[in-house]
Amino acid sequence: MEQDFKLPEYLSLQGNPSENWRRWLQRFELYLVAKEKTKKPDETKITMLLSAIGPEALKRYNHFEWSEGEDNTKFDDVKAKFENELAGRKRIVFSRYQFWEYSKTAGQTFDEFLTQLRTLALSCEFTETDNMVRDKIVFSTEDPALKERLLYEP
Repeated sequence: MEQDFKLPEYLSLQGNPSENWRRWLQRFELYLVAKEKTKKPDETKITMLLSAIGPEALKRYNHFEWSEGEDNTKFDDVKAKFENELAGRKRIVFSRYQFWEYSKTAGQTFDEFLTQLRTLALSCEFTETDNMVRDKIVFSTEDPALKERLLYEP
């Protein structure tokens, strides 16, 4: 029985486009492997990528200017072009805002909360990520006795 693997949702250029691209591309490449499409010709993989990427990113692709040495018929060159176009679009302050504003939701386990904090921290470029995650947990603790105990831990 063949698995029904789904394409990733459209690439969002909002928030942190560089990080969004990195995560979207990872999901897309996993999809190609799962569907056994990695050996297909570059034209096919480019068509799949551009069909899956969404209208906002496709519009961006349509305005790419290709320099000498860049080939819009090579899958790796198309990926590299997106990488180059989006790499300068990091919004570290926005990513950090999202990290510090994130709150544990009702019914969310601590492990789920911790995983989400670590995921958000990836795009923050903290020099001491573990310390930032720890601090966020301490600052987010609503139980005053527990917070006080955590604040006095070395």
